Amino acid sequence: MRCLLLLSLAACGPSRVVLKWWSTGAGTNERIEIKNSGHGNYTSTNNGVPEKDEPVILTDDQIHEIDELFLSQGACQLHHDPEYTPRSDEGQTTLELAFPDQACKVVLWNTEWNRGRAQSIAETMHSMRPLRLQNTTRQR
Repeated sequence: MRCLLLLSLAACGPSRVVLKWWSTGAGTNERIEIKNSGHGNYTSTNNGVPEKDEPVILTDDQIHEIDELFLSQGACQLHHDPEYTPRSDEGQTTLELAFPDQACKVVLWNTEWNRGRAQSIAETMHSMRPLRLQNTTRQR
């Protein structure tokens, strides 16, 4: 009984951030943080002015899929390509993972995230951006 109670308390423990993704660019910054509970947040700023601050909510299965994808893509082994020369105004994007089976911090130039193994990671993270509301009002 005591073990069951301890397991229950551990499962109810505080959420911790397992995934961070933030990018900097010419005046634009965006950040996604996801906790192991699946609750997270997306924020973006333009020249220091907040533009978006939206919740991101993922299921337990989605958190597991992300962990597996990043593990299979070797996210923690990614590094700058010595052959790559960034544009003068190119920013960098950082991925920080704190999953039980993988923990690391990877910083690449923004364009490097669109190449090779990094591409599917970037696509996954970009898919978490909130959709823009579209105006469905029709003029008559």
